[in-house]
Amino acid sequence: MYIIDELDLINLLNRTIENLSEGELQRFAICQIYYQIINVYMFYVPASYLDVKLRLRAADAIFDLANFQNYTIVVEHDLSVLDYLSDSMCVLYGVHSIYGVVSLLYGVIEGINVFLDGFIQTENMRFRDFERNFKVGNVKVDRL
Repeated sequence: MYIIDELDLINLLNRTIENLSEGELQRFAICQIYYQIINVYMFYVPASYLDVKLRLRAADAIFDLANFQNYTIVVEHDLSVLDYLSDSMCVLYGVHSIYGVVSLLYGVIEGINVFLDGFIQTENMRFRDFERNFKVGNVKVDRL
C-alpha cells in the first residue's frame, strides 16, 4: 500500500485503464513495476505528465528500487528530476535509424554540464552548435 499512497493512486483503484489520464497512467505503470522483483528496471521519461510534487514522489519510488542486486535505468529529459534521481549518467546522442553515441559514465553534475555544453569531450564530439545556458534578465546563471 505504500506505493499506492506515495503516488496518490487510491482514487484510481475502481477505474479502468481506458479512463486514466496520461499522468495517472504514468503513475500506475511505476506502481506496477515497483512490485516486480527483477534484475533490470527501465523507465522512459517517468516524470512526464506529472506535476512537481508527483515528479518527486515518482523519483523517490524509482530510487527505492535501486540496490546492489539490480540495475535501474532511467531516460529522463527533465534535468532537475535527473539530478534528484541519479547517481551517475550517460549522455546519448544520435539520429534515429542512422547512428547513436553513448558517452562514458559521468557523475550527475558533470554529465548535466556536458549536456548543457553540447560537447562530449571524451568522444571529441559536438552534438549541438551552441551551449545551453539559463539567463535571468541580463545575468547569466552559473552552470551547475
